Amino acid sequence: MITKNGERHGLINSVANSVKDHGGKSIDPKHKEQYLKQKEEDAKIVKARYINHRGLGERLTKPYCKYAGDSIDTWHFIPNHEYDVPKGLVDDVNKSPGLARRSDLLDANGVPTIKDGQNEKLHEFVPISF
Repeated sequence: MITKNGERHGLINSVANSVKDHGGKSIDPKHKEQYLKQKEEDAKIVKARYINHRGLGERLTKPYCKYAGDSIDTWHFIPNHEYDVPKGLVDDVNKSPGLARRSDLLDANGVPTIKDGQNEKLHEFVPISF
Protein backbone atom coordinates (compact mmCIF):
# COMPACT_ATOMS: atom_id res chain seq x y z
CA MET A 1 0.00 0.00 0.00
CA ILE A 2 1.16 3.51 -0.73
CA THR A 3 -0.11 6.81 0.69
CA LYS A 4 -0.83 9.87 -1.45
CA ASN A 5 2.61 11.30 -0.63
CA GLY A 6 4.38 8.06 -1.64
CA GLU A 7 5.01 6.42 1.74
CA ARG A 8 4.87 2.61 1.54
CA HIS A 9 3.10 0.85 4.39
CA GLY A 10 1.78 -2.56 5.29
CA LEU A 11 4.03 -5.44 4.23
CA ILE A 12 7.00 -3.67 2.66
CA ASN A 13 9.54 -6.49 2.34
CA SER A 14 9.69 -10.28 2.59
CA VAL A 15 12.86 -12.37 2.63
CA ALA A 16 13.12 -16.17 2.55
CA ASN A 17 14.26 -17.75 5.80
CA SER A 18 17.42 -19.88 5.57
CA VAL A 19 16.20 -22.02 8.48
CA LYS A 20 14.08 -24.92 7.26
CA ASP A 21 10.70 -25.69 8.81
CA HIS A 22 11.34 -28.60 11.17
CA GLY A 23 7.62 -29.36 11.59
CA GLY A 24 8.04 -29.69 15.34
CA LYS A 25 10.47 -32.64 15.15
CA SER A 26 12.67 -31.37 17.98
CA ILE A 27 9.70 -30.64 20.27
CA ASP A 28 8.65 -33.01 23.02
CA PRO A 29 5.73 -35.12 21.71
CA LYS A 30 3.61 -33.95 24.66
CA HIS A 31 3.88 -30.35 23.44
CA LYS A 32 4.04 -30.91 19.69
CA GLU A 33 0.27 -30.76 19.14
CA GLN A 34 0.03 -27.53 21.12
CA TYR A 35 2.98 -26.07 19.16
CA LEU A 36 1.40 -26.89 15.80
CA LYS A 37 -1.97 -25.52 16.94
CA GLN A 38 -0.35 -22.26 18.12
CA LYS A 39 1.61 -21.96 14.87
CA GLU A 40 -1.61 -22.30 12.86
CA GLU A 41 -3.37 -19.73 15.09
CA ASP A 42 -0.50 -17.23 14.77
CA ALA A 43 -0.54 -17.56 10.97
CA LYS A 44 -4.22 -16.55 10.68
CA ILE A 45 -4.69 -13.24 8.91
CA VAL A 46 -6.80 -10.74 10.87
CA LYS A 47 -7.93 -7.19 10.15
CA ALA A 48 -6.67 -4.70 12.75
CA ARG A 49 -6.26 -0.93 13.13
CA TYR A 50 -2.84 0.33 14.22
CA ILE A 51 -2.80 2.94 16.99
CA ASN A 52 0.22 4.91 18.18
CA HIS A 53 -0.48 6.54 21.53
CA ARG A 54 2.05 9.32 20.93
CA GLY A 55 0.29 10.71 17.88
CA LEU A 56 -0.25 10.49 14.16
CA GLY A 57 3.32 11.42 13.24
CA GLU A 58 4.81 8.30 14.84
CA ARG A 59 5.31 5.10 12.80
CA LEU A 60 6.18 1.48 13.58
CA THR A 61 8.53 -0.51 11.36
CA LYS A 62 8.85 -4.07 12.59
CA PRO A 63 10.38 -7.29 11.26
CA TYR A 64 8.33 -10.39 12.00
CA CYS A 65 9.30 -14.07 11.86
CA LYS A 66 8.01 -16.24 14.67
CA TYR A 67 8.60 -19.82 13.50
CA ALA A 68 11.35 -21.72 11.68
CA GLY A 69 10.71 -21.78 7.95
CA ASP A 70 8.51 -18.66 7.95
CA SER A 71 9.61 -15.81 5.73
CA ILE A 72 11.11 -12.76 7.41
CA ASP A 73 8.58 -10.01 6.76
CA THR A 74 9.14 -6.31 7.36
CA TRP A 75 6.01 -4.34 8.19
CA HIS A 76 5.56 -0.56 8.29
CA PHE A 77 2.50 0.78 10.08
CA ILE A 78 0.91 4.24 9.99
CA PRO A 79 -1.50 5.20 12.80
CA ASN A 80 -5.26 4.96 12.14
CA HIS A 81 -4.86 2.67 9.13
CA GLU A 82 -6.35 -0.81 8.86
CA TYR A 83 -4.11 -3.74 7.95
CA ASP A 84 -4.49 -7.44 7.21
CA VAL A 85 -1.75 -8.91 9.41
CA PRO A 86 -0.90 -12.28 11.00
CA LYS A 87 -2.52 -12.73 14.42
CA GLY A 88 0.91 -13.57 15.88
CA LEU A 89 2.17 -10.10 14.92
CA VAL A 90 -0.85 -8.44 16.54
CA ASP A 91 -0.28 -10.44 19.74
CA ASP A 92 3.46 -9.63 19.69
CA VAL A 93 2.88 -5.87 19.41
CA ASN A 94 0.05 -5.81 21.97
CA LYS A 95 2.02 -7.84 24.55
CA SER A 96 5.08 -5.59 24.46
CA PRO A 97 5.64 -3.99 27.87
CA GLY A 98 5.86 -0.45 26.54
CA LEU A 99 8.25 2.25 27.68
CA ALA A 100 9.31 2.41 31.32
CA ARG A 101 8.41 5.65 33.03
CA ARG A 102 9.93 7.02 36.23
CA SER A 103 7.57 7.96 39.01
CA ASP A 104 7.24 11.65 39.84
CA LEU A 105 7.29 10.88 43.58
CA LEU A 106 9.80 12.73 45.73
CA ASP A 107 11.07 11.71 49.14
CA ALA A 108 11.13 14.03 52.19
CA ASN A 109 14.36 15.68 50.96
CA GLY A 110 12.96 16.43 47.50
CA VAL A 111 14.99 13.68 45.79
CA PRO A 112 13.11 11.62 43.20
CA THR A 113 12.29 8.10 44.37
CA ILE A 114 13.63 5.09 42.52
CA LYS A 115 10.15 3.60 42.17
CA ASP A 116 9.02 3.23 38.56
CA GLY A 117 5.69 4.48 37.38
CA GLN A 118 3.32 2.56 35.13
CA ASN A 119 4.71 1.67 31.68
CA GLU A 120 3.57 3.86 28.80
CA LYS A 121 1.86 1.82 26.07
CA LEU A 122 3.13 3.13 22.74
CA HIS A 123 2.04 0.73 19.97
CA GLU A 124 -1.25 -1.14 19.83
CA PHE A 125 -3.45 -3.03 17.38
CA VAL A 126 -7.22 -2.92 17.81
CA PRO A 127 -8.78 -6.01 16.21
CA ILE A 128 -11.56 -5.32 13.71
CA SER A 129 -12.29 -8.93 12.77
CA PHE A 130 -10.97 -12.32 13.82
